[in-house]
Amino acid sequence: MAYSKEQIDSIFNKVCSRIEFGEALRTILKDNEMPSSSTFYEWLDANKEKAKQYARATEFRGDAIFEEMLNISDNIEEGETVKIFTDGKTEIVTGDMIQHRRLKVDTRKWYLSKLNPKKYGDKTDITSNGENLEQPIFIIKK
Repeated sequence: MAYSKEQIDSIFNKVCSRIEFGEALRTILKDNEMPSSSTFYEWLDANKEKAKQYARATEFRGDAIFEEMLNISDNIEEGETVKIFTDGKTEIVTGDMIQHRRLKVDTRKWYLSKLNPKKYGDKTDITSNGENLEQPIFIIKK
């Protein structure tokens, strides 16, 4: 399908807006009114400003996911757990789904560390512990 410049701009802005709120590009492009992924990537290749806009949207997506993690950890999610005993009796326990929330947060942390490792990845701090930096950290003797 051929798109006019106005259609491309409109669709592209909608895609970037949805990305900024945490949605994945692949999910967005599955919608009926959206172009194929190859068409979308052609738009990126053809226009540096659109590529910059997309890059900014993906940065904001990371921030949205980070905020979502805080909300998940700060809010109780009630649910039911069914315990089945060896004698066949069952017990339904209602309460906070802490393990479920932990899984959701851990999954998002992992995703963010891959999405933007410089900002959200594990950092290794290799320092001299404040010692004199003019001194070598290690000496190799021959």
